[in-house]
Amino acid sequence: MKTVWRVFAYLKRYPWMAAGTLTCAILSTLMVIVFPATAKWIINDVVRANRPDKLLPLLALAAIAFLFQHGFNALRIVLNNTFEQKVIFDLRSDLYSHIQLLPLRWFDNRATGDLMTRVIEDVNSVERVLIDGIEQGVVAILQVLIVVGMMFYLNAKLAMLALVPFPLLIVGTLTYTLTAHRRYRLQRRASSDMNALLHDNLAGVRQIKSFVRENEEHARFNRVSDQLRRATLVVMRVWAIYSPSMSMFESIGALLVLGFGSHAVLTGSMQIGDLVAFLILTAFLYDPLSRLHQLNQLVQAGRAAGERVFEILDEPAEPGFRVEQRKSLSSGSASPLREGERIEVRGFSRDGVDMREPQKPSPYPLPFEERGDAISRNAHTDELRDRAHILGDIRYDDVNFSYVEGLPALRHVSFHAPPGATTALVGATGAGKSTLVNLLVRFYEFTNGQIYIDRKPIREYDLRALREAIGVVTQESFLFNGSIRENLLMGKPQATDAELWRAVIAANAQQFIQRLPGGLESVVGERGVKLSVGEKQRLSIARALLKDPPILILDEATASVDTATERLIQEALERLMANRTSIVIAHRLSTIVRADQILVLDHGRIIERGTHDKLLSLGGKYTRLCQQSLLETSPLRETEPPAEIVASQTAETEEELPVC
Repeated sequence: MKTVWRVFAYLKRYPWMAAGTLTCAILSTLMVIVFPATAKWIINDVVRANRPDKLLPLLALAAIAFLFQHGFNALRIVLNNTFEQKVIFDLRSDLYSHIQLLPLRWFDNRATGDLMTRVIEDVNSVERVLIDGIEQGVVAILQVLIVVGMMFYLNAKLAMLALVPFPLLIVGTLTYTLTAHRRYRLQRRASSDMNALLHDNLAGVRQIKSFVRENEEHARFNRVSDQLRRATLVVMRVWAIYSPSMSMFESIGALLVLGFGSHAVLTGSMQIGDLVAFLILTAFLYDPLSRLHQLNQLVQAGRAAGERVFEILDEPAEPGFRVEQRKSLSSGSASPLREGERIEVRGFSRDGVDMREPQKPSPYPLPFEERGDAISRNAHTDELRDRAHILGDIRYDDVNFSYVEGLPALRHVSFHAPPGATTALVGATGAGKSTLVNLLVRFYEFTNGQIYIDRKPIREYDLRALREAIGVVTQESFLFNGSIRENLLMGKPQATDAELWRAVIAANAQQFIQRLPGGLESVVGERGVKLSVGEKQRLSIARALLKDPPILILDEATASVDTATERLIQEALERLMANRTSIVIAHRLSTIVRADQILVLDHGRIIERGTHDKLLSLGGKYTRLCQQSLLETSPLRETEPPAEIVASQTAETEEELPVC
């Protein structure tokens, strides 16, 4: 019942709509008593008394009651549907908002398909508890109470007989509730597993085709689908036992009323009109009970789904993250769309901005000014940074971290990155490079030690302000399924066209964008599938340029691109890193050589640090890694490898994959 009470909390947000729905339900239910009363009067006072003059008024009364009942029902349905959609909107919005607040560690253990099932299907299933269960349940209970009251008014003995099946109905309902709930949870889990598998297969369709795994994946899908089939059959079998049993108990009550009522008429203790009215009332009594049985099935499914929804809402959010919750539709902050109105996505039209309309000039100077190969920060950007009190002085002090207890991913990491300096991280796969930078953005919380930005522990910063001051460019160059404009504006939603194009030019992306038929309005496809690897990388750099953060985290892409494209990317990266505190997971020798300091990681420890020349002179781990890297042709290398590297080419070569 805890889930149902939590749903009630959402109903309280709209008390007037709830009251209106309930009022219409009560008025509609009151009209029910008119029909058996009219039947009684027609038989006793019209037919038996041979008074045809009374027939028309009684029929008119029944017709008026019928119209009022259906009118109230129609109004109740309209109010109920509006009420329902508002509450479902609130619940889904709260769920999505809370998911955005959860830490990355939580996502590491969740399948995307499962989360999609909870946000879409499970919230829709909660609707059955919310509306079909609560609202129709209230209507059914009201009708039962009104009908039972009229039954006792007509004939107390027959009323007691009509209630004989009630103990059996209550026991059967409780048994079904306890039995079905667990089975519905298993069914929801099986449905979630199938959605998760389907999401993975659709996302990895290229890999499935390239490895010719269609038959194997089909068989795997069938196995998961069969689990859902069997879980659904178990639920249906329980219902198949419960529903006919309830109908049988109701039939027992109806037969008792008919038998004893007929005997009362034959003995003269009851008029035939009273018996007809009582039989109509009996039908009105068991009809809502039958609907309650049907609703119980929906409620059990909705409860199972609701528990999955509130399970996520009960997860603790990231510490220090405060996001203004989106208000409900009734507050006016999210008004319903008018017919033909565009849907706004991430602050701009899905159809894109009409380029023929002149845009208002920005009240601030443009954030980027080209100065040769660099992009400088202007006074407005500096003012914003001063307001955030983040300059970019980074210090790690004896930081430790573990993904799994007892298996350290970082051990006693300490280093200092001065403002505006570039720090390159090198090391084999699994050495801890990505983990180190993830802690700076607080994607994960370090176990012990401390990380400082501008001599202030990062946990003392508001998480939103911290992340707004850090730009992250990943290897994957993730793009959303929207236009180029939409993807770029994630870096700065209020950016003008001039600002967009300056960032695009600085990222060396203007040529391929201008070749596209839609320009900035061209849709990139899911994960940017319509663009090449190099084009996606340059858009990712342009997005970071728009954000213009004081701190940059860059995980250089290792994907192979042609020489010309790599040169364009490298130039864009140099502009991006200019005058910023940059921490780079480096794969290109050109980036490493230009770094102010290089940290060599191995099994979560910093084992070497210094400049490129200093580390080469040590002849240690870094030298061996660079040797292996330089044995492969680098499209950006314009000079011969250093003599000390050539001289040591015959040295140890059993190290991990090259990283320079």
